[in-house]
Amino acid sequence: MSLDKRTLIVTQISAAVACNALAALRLAVSEAANEGLTPTEIKEIIATARDIQQQPISHVAHLTDQFFREPKKTAHKHDANCGCGNHHA
Repeated sequence: MSLDKRTLIVTQISAAVACNALAALRLAVSEAANEGLTPTEIKEIIATARDIQQQPISHVAHLTDQFFREPKKTAHKHDANCGCGNHHA
């Protein structure tokens, strides 16, 4: 998968903001300016990334847990040959 230059820069700025990586942010903002993004656009990208960073991560953690949760086991059906010892219950 390849990303266009603008999308790549937006992603770099967002990641730098999320990680508080000032050197990476400085580099990404410089690259954005060199690619023709206006100061207003760059500030909007940073503001959006900061807003997202402020959101609670509990929803993300919950969704991640759902993705990787073991599937529920089907109910065990007792019969004379199952060997669990509970087929008389």
